[in-house]
Amino acid sequence: MKIAIIGGVAAGTSAAAKARRADSNTEIVLFEKDKDISYAGCGLPYYISGVTSTRDKVVINTPEEFIKKYEVDVRVRHEVTEIIPGKKLLKYKDLDQEKTGEYRYDKLIITTGASPLIPSIPGIELDNILQLRTVGDADRIKNIIEDQNPDKVTIVGAGLIGLEMAESFKESGLEVTVIEKLPHVLPQFSADMAEIVEEHLKEKGVKLILGDGVKEFTGNKTVKKIYSEKGQKIETDLVLISIGIRPNVELAKKAGIKIGKTGAIAVNKKMETSQPDIYAAGDCAESIDLITEKPVWVPLGSTANKQGRVAGENATGGNYEHDGILKTGITKIFDLTVARTGLSEKEAKEEGFDVITTKIKVANHAGYYPDLEMLHLKGVFDKKTGRIIGAEVIGKTGADKRIDVLSTAIYSKLTARDLFQIDLAYAPPYSTPKDPIAVLGMVAEKKL
Repeated sequence: MKIAIIGGVAAGTSAAAKARRADSNTEIVLFEKDKDISYAGCGLPYYISGVTSTRDKVVINTPEEFIKKYEVDVRVRHEVTEIIPGKKLLKYKDLDQEKTGEYRYDKLIITTGASPLIPSIPGIELDNILQLRTVGDADRIKNIIEDQNPDKVTIVGAGLIGLEMAESFKESGLEVTVIEKLPHVLPQFSADMAEIVEEHLKEKGVKLILGDGVKEFTGNKTVKKIYSEKGQKIETDLVLISIGIRPNVELAKKAGIKIGKTGAIAVNKKMETSQPDIYAAGDCAESIDLITEKPVWVPLGSTANKQGRVAGENATGGNYEHDGILKTGITKIFDLTVARTGLSEKEAKEEGFDVITTKIKVANHAGYYPDLEMLHLKGVFDKKTGRIIGAEVIGKTGADKRIDVLSTAIYSKLTARDLFQIDLAYAPPYSTPKDPIAVLGMVAEKKL
């Protein structure tokens, strides 16, 4: 039995590890065109800022460590150039030796990930205009900060990564400007919740340019100025492009593998593609939205790990399934924890739900206990059933706990009444007698 895996990082290494645990005799070959196969992509902003002290702390396994631990044939700097499903054949290129080769597989797992979107803007080719996706990208950014001592950085895009990097650059002592074409930061969040984050960013000294895009980058070899679509001029020494990513599906598409409406590889719950004995997982593959039961593409490390594990087990003859996702996400933006799960109000209405929304501002623990902080919670409820189908939480201590409770509630199809009835832990340092989750349920139930 021969299993080939195209791509490492979260999904690829999870698939390889699970396949090895499931079958100690299977030959497993992992092809990775980069030199790093297993790293914490979500930890890169903290490596750049120095919060995570050294590079090795974000590299989960070196190729040598992975080979020793899982007895997998890891071929770094090997790019798969073609998949021929009818012959169960891969063609690849050794990028260091500049040699080509072939490999015949019995089962194939595609975990080719995703790549940053690079806009076609005049001047985009200038030096010091970078993106952040790999450890190599983080190394380049870190080296520029340490070697060139830039004063000003501009982040194009105000999504989760962009705002995480705003904090990272501030920690590194840079003057930070964020430019976002949409009217608010965090496009995944509702406008009223995003405004809370905007005020916090301004308090931390981050300059925001919202509702405006980039028209041109200028400079003599290295970027020095940005001209916006509305005529603003921004002086800068470094630019981070953070406008999103796209799934790497070209290899699969050329092999006749079905691409879904989302633009990612179409898979079923077993992570099987449209071609026999070929699986896909991670940022290149679709998932299922547990609320709408429709295909969705939300690239997250947590999802990639789950999908990779399912693909690895099934490639060795297993029968496991990945049920789907709720698009649950969380990040730290300076002192705030910002999180969401399920459908936003806009998404719910687009899917045909008749909804009510409830937004509350409540204490994170008892008022007489020191260091009281306020939590902002927003819930989206189906008016017909009272079921909670979406939530957003912004705050400091305790925000992460609440989003996980709300995600579990949505997964379990609980109602507003259930939120009040859940027996959540209470003690003055951790909550109030009526937990914020219960209060959200109470207010929603009254509205309903």
